Amino acid sequence: MTARPKIVVTLPAYCAERTLAKTVAALPPHAADKVILVDDASPDQTVKVARELGIQVVVHPVNRGYGGNQKTCYTEALRDGADIVVMVHPDYQYDPAAVPLLTAPILAGDADMTFGSRFAGLGDPRAGGMPLYRYLGNRVSTTIENLLLGSRFTETHSGLRAYTRECLLSLPFLRYSDDFAFDSQLLIDAVTSGQRVVEVPIPTRYTEESSSISIRRSMRYVAESVGYCAVAVARRGRRGRRSPVAPHDGPDPAPAPAGPPVSHPCVLCGAKEHVLVYPATATGRPPVEEFACTTDGLSAHDDILQCRDCGLLSAVVPTDAEEILANYADVVDPTYLDEEPSRREVFAWFAGAMAGHPVRGRRLLEIGANVGLFLSVAEEHGWEARGVEPSSWAVEEGRRRFGVNLRQGTIESLDEPESGADVVAMFDVLEHLVDPVAALKALRPLLDDEGLLVLSTVNAAGLHARVRKGSWPWFIRSHLFYFTPSTLDAMLRAAGFHMVEWTVVPRTFHLSYIAHRAGPSHGALAKAAAAASKVADPKVPMGWLGDIVMVAARPTPVR
Repeated sequence: MTARPKIVVTLPAYCAERTLAKTVAALPPHAADKVILVDDASPDQTVKVARELGIQVVVHPVNRGYGGNQKTCYTEALRDGADIVVMVHPDYQYDPAAVPLLTAPILAGDADMTFGSRFAGLGDPRAGGMPLYRYLGNRVSTTIENLLLGSRFTETHSGLRAYTRECLLSLPFLRYSDDFAFDSQLLIDAVTSGQRVVEVPIPTRYTEESSSISIRRSMRYVAESVGYCAVAVARRGRRGRRSPVAPHDGPDPAPAPAGPPVSHPCVLCGAKEHVLVYPATATGRPPVEEFACTTDGLSAHDDILQCRDCGLLSAVVPTDAEEILANYADVVDPTYLDEEPSRREVFAWFAGAMAGHPVRGRRLLEIGANVGLFLSVAEEHGWEARGVEPSSWAVEEGRRRFGVNLRQGTIESLDEPESGADVVAMFDVLEHLVDPVAALKALRPLLDDEGLLVLSTVNAAGLHARVRKGSWPWFIRSHLFYFTPSTLDAMLRAAGFHMVEWTVVPRTFHLSYIAHRAGPSHGALAKAAAAASKVADPKVPMGWLGDIVMVAARPTPVR
């Protein structure tokens, strides 16, 4: 017999002493297994009243805002083991009796997120006391957001909501605004990442105690919400149709690349029929220098094949696994540190991005850590970070320069405890592995069941790759595989993960460094850039090319 899901009602409170008791009393019997109140540094007696009611109380020592309050609400509910998390405002503006209406579609298996709509037929919002300026703002912004999202919600600004545990774990809600825009950001990301969002009708009730914000703050909230929606849709498409995270109506159609047929086993789907899409531009065995992160051998590659069945791109290399590992162990790459400040900026961005996803602890394991720059940055962000790296030079350099917890090793030789990491990070590693599917499967038991896998890799579907084709600079001899959203998603699923985020990495480098790296593949353009950098050496944004993406994935629950 399946156990009943645990329902936790959360109350984001600020100055709710006059309405809290009747809000809690109005919750239907057995509607929730637990009630958690988060007080946002209220100057009144909200905390005292809550404790007298016998509900769990979390107190913010300083005011963190409406969105900041919700972040704590959901984090505490997840930590408490909630299967369904409900948010009810304790100002009595939303009727607590509606909680069973919110949870019913989730319990029936028809929704991942629900919210109460004041415009769906149970009452007249204006007759219920909604201020005119809020009514007009709601109508205008809801219409715009529906047009952008391709949805048909009767409103998009309700504060009465319910979520499955899996829904919250699939969204980077800790990254959202600490202000009122939090609600819109979460809803928009839920829709564009493929969550099943259902609205249920609720009555409108505004009283003297109901919380409200000024016209000026309301206008700012509407502008932030619509702006966030426009950016999300531009990146992911209406209802997330272009997002690798959102489920689609079926598998992508089998690719039909042109080129000579080649028999070669596919590590992803097992098929043997490939075609040669980009003939080799290099010959012989690659020297150790070409396994360095800053190799000059850009656009120099072996034959690149594409699987006829799943579309995975792979290289046919003249070296075996043992020789590849030996080359990485022997790599010496001091040029990597020439752009240390820029690399630190990128790694700080990674740390901020992964911090948006809630995890249960602060244990971080990095695979292929190079000299440990990310480990250093992660420690500055409060992580208990450790890493492994095949290059003996890089390990010694990282320990000496940055004092990080770094040891020599590979993903094939890992000796880590099960569930010993809350985050596993791999930056620019997956494409170098002889068998990335086996590697990801080996990482799955090392990660906490609600942990996060964060990786970056080359994006063969990016703008630069599509334009340059066979001369794309990231076709290099140490890269054994090249991924698109569909093939990386399929690989993660085969290894026991599901993708929760896909985003282009915003990298910037000095013009002189770019000119040096681009020299072998960009000819006259690289020479012109090198000459210009002697006059001025600005930092140049490179992320718009779409070459490198960050992917976050969660372990798939075992059913």
